[in-house]
Amino acid sequence: MTRLDDGAISLRSGQSVWLAGELPETAAPREKSIYETEIAIVGAGITGAFLAERFTREGRCVLVIDRRDPAKGSTAASTAMLLWELDASLLELEDRMGLEAAARIAVRCRRQVAAISALVNEFGIAADVRPRPSLYLAGEKLDAADLREERRIREHIGIAGLYLDEGELAARGLIGEAGLLYPGSADSDPVKLALGLMTLAIARGAVVLSPAIASVYETTTDGVTIATREGDIIRARTLVLASGYEMPDFVPAARHSLCTSWALATAQTKSACVPGPDGALLWEASDPYLYIRTTADGRVIIGGEDEDFSDAEKRKALTPQKAQTLLAKAAKRCPGLVGVEPEFVWSGVFGETEDSLPMIGRIPGAPNSLAAYGYGGNGITFSALAADLLEAELRGRPDEDSALYALDRS
Repeated sequence: MTRLDDGAISLRSGQSVWLAGELPETAAPREKSIYETEIAIVGAGITGAFLAERFTREGRCVLVIDRRDPAKGSTAASTAMLLWELDASLLELEDRMGLEAAARIAVRCRRQVAAISALVNEFGIAADVRPRPSLYLAGEKLDAADLREERRIREHIGIAGLYLDEGELAARGLIGEAGLLYPGSADSDPVKLALGLMTLAIARGAVVLSPAIASVYETTTDGVTIATREGDIIRARTLVLASGYEMPDFVPAARHSLCTSWALATAQTKSACVPGPDGALLWEASDPYLYIRTTADGRVIIGGEDEDFSDAEKRKALTPQKAQTLLAKAAKRCPGLVGVEPEFVWSGVFGETEDSLPMIGRIPGAPNSLAAYGYGGNGITFSALAADLLEAELRGRPDEDSALYALDRS
């Protein structure tokens, strides 16, 4: 039996652009009760939503709990760049794990982004999902020569794109020595996406309990029992943790650390300077890196300035300075953004792992327990991947790529 140390993390600060409108209700009023289910998912953010949708589509009985309203945790702090590229370049991945494994990861992530768009289109989810190219700019981590080598590796594994030199970037209104322009990514409104997926799951019979704080977990070979602080008892055949950056102590977390990132959104603007006429998702090979995208309603989102801490008060105190730094960096990269002002400014906690890969799969030492922690800059892509990998686990036929993301990988 494991008790959860309930030091709830303050996952975000400020006002997220995704919470500006009126949101539909997905959690129903309830009284404490005893629940029996096939799968209990802890976490009603974007990862929990992908899992609930997939499991119910397969005809499984699902119950979801969260201490917050659905999509009101770290999901609302996301900038929702659905990149197929990892925070780590293929150059880094090849050096770390070899070309074959690096290629499998990149190709799978490209396929996963396409699958998200197909899912949204199939079920008519209004989540502003738009196919987008990505534009990866040379920075302090990778210079122009490194980007040429990165392109060579991408071509070798069958991923085609363009190398842009300084003049070609200037023609797009950008300042930089080089960049890689590649199709295959997308962007979205993460809150609309999460709520749309969860609404689908509920229509198929999923139950969402919120607020519900898991305080005690008991995992056995016969199943899992969860006790909530509110007095609920949940008995499930399988536990799936999708609780973002709030992890029970029985989850191995040696490879995981928490960081803070900042973002802002401008007012609606007709500025055509960024990310260019094709709406490319702009990011750079630096640490911390800058990223820029537009929204479906004509805003520019600018983010980055990551730091290795998660303290909420420190995060709030740094926000004004970080917002000005982001604006200055964006204007330096894209002179057309000089003088823009933010309408929304927010920050959020995010997780990262030493190898830039998510933690998805069975929890060592915890029978009938799975985890889906989609860390890194492309967390939404990994959330969708988790739905595929964990459905394969439930069928007893593990996915061929599961070892790459296992919690106990070497």
